[in-house]
Amino acid sequence: MKLLGVGAVTVASFGLVGCGGSDEGTGGAASSASEPVPASQAFAQAGVWMQYDGDEQIGKDVEIERILSFDGNGNVAVYQCDGATFGDLNGLSNEQIIELAKEQDRAVFEAEKQEAIESADEAIQAWQQCYDTLKAEADAGTYDSMNNYGAYGIEGVPEEERAAAIEEFQIALENTKSSLDAANEGQAFNEAAEYQEPQPQPYTLALETDGSGNVAAGEEIRFPARRFSFYQIEVDDTTDLESPETRFRVLADYGWHNDAEIPENVFSAPEDSIGLYSSNYSTTQAVYDTTFGGYSGLATVVEEGHAGFTWDTTDAEGVEVD
Repeated sequence: MKLLGVGAVTVASFGLVGCGGSDEGTGGAASSASEPVPASQAFAQAGVWMQYDGDEQIGKDVEIERILSFDGNGNVAVYQCDGATFGDLNGLSNEQIIELAKEQDRAVFEAEKQEAIESADEAIQAWQQCYDTLKAEADAGTYDSMNNYGAYGIEGVPEEERAAAIEEFQIALENTKSSLDAANEGQAFNEAAEYQEPQPQPYTLALETDGSGNVAAGEEIRFPARRFSFYQIEVDDTTDLESPETRFRVLADYGWHNDAEIPENVFSAPEDSIGLYSSNYSTTQAVYDTTFGGYSGLATVVEEGHAGFTWDTTDAEGVEVD
């Protein structure tokens, strides 16, 4: 894997007034450098980085997958994106990009929540109709969805087998009702879910060495990546539940067995990682009046003449080495 430095692109520099009153780029102090900046120094600065598909060259229409906001104290807040592109960041300050990130993250949450609610609602309505039909048959004593060798209804079942058939019918009803209750509980979980902004979490840099163990051969950044977890349930063909043939299969399976689980929490944060490497083309690119640079798949705003970013050495402080 070849490490590629970030070269200079002649465009207007992009500045931001920092908290201390000094001018810094959106990437923080790492946005301006006369020598390649190691990853541990780059991410130690307060700044904003954008994750994108590393197989693509940065451009105005290239979508951003996540926005990472580093607080300068060893933590990063990760925001999911919903269609934002590098072109959308033109002229934005650090604070404005973070505000955009919050809007994007909320949009992803709301979209996934709505999708889960609609899918569960369709399944619940279909199974409720199926249950209501079977319950009405049982209350009427007709058991019309029973099928005994092609003859539907209780009259088609031999007299000596009717008691057992009715017992099985009732078991199917009870199982379906239990599954419906569980589905409604899961739907209540979805509807009650409320958005929360991601909070900064500690990240780790991990260095891979070559065969000698003395030279860096790769590096990655690891961090908790928040995910949204909703109650998920669906029916492939809800109209099929309206047919007596399907209801008979439901009875033969002793009712609807809903194995979908209700998440413990709508928010989870499994560990994720991003490899810090460069592809065959330059990872520095001007988009309108803003220059982006960094690693392939992870970029920040840099100033004209920036020397690029590099891996850490094996003796870098705070970096895990294999």
